[in-house]
This record gives sequence, structure tokens and C-alpha cells, in this order.
Amino acid sequence: MPTPEEMMRQLCHACGLSDVAHIESLQEKSQCALEEYCRSQYPNQPTRFGKLLLRLPSLRTVSSQVIEQLFFVRLVGKTPIETLIRDMLLSGSSFSWPYLPSM
Repeated sequence: MPTPEEMMRQLCHACGLSDVAHIESLQEKSQCALEEYCRSQYPNQPTRFGKLLLRLPSLRTVSSQVIEQLFFVRLVGKTPIETLIRDMLLSGSSFSWPYLPSM
């Protein structure tokens, strides 16, 4: 059975990512930040971080369209999040929010 690190490398290569070490580093930093947050905000729930990690596989089954509806529809309307991210990256620091729904 492959280790988590081997699985991450395989996943990165399958997705066409070239800097696997950088991706692994970012993932590790994010995981450490989440663990620290759980410890500081929920000190009476020592197993909270582990339980969150155990939920990740089921969260991965949720489609990106559902995530967009849940978290971003009030911010960007019906604009696909991929379009928003692409435009943000291409515009650099001069990004304005043309996708905000009119109030």
C-alpha cells in the first residue's frame, strides 16, 4: 500500500503538476495551520483535527458546482469560479470585481 506522500506524488503527476515538492510543502503548511487552529479554537476537543482529516475523502466527492453554489453564488452570481480565478490571476494586482451581482 502506498504511503500518503507517494499517493500525493501520483496525484500531482496525474493532474499535470510539475512542482510536486512545492505542492507537498503547501499541503503540509495548510495541514499544520488547520491543526494549530483546531487546537487553539477548540481546546476541549482534542480529536477534532483527526476527525476533520477523516472527513476529507467524502468531501472530495462533492462536485465543484455544488461548492460554488454553497459558498460563492452570493458573491459572484452565476459566474463560474474557474472564470473568476483565471481573471484574477491574469489581471495581477489590478483586479476589480465585475462579477458582483447588482444589489
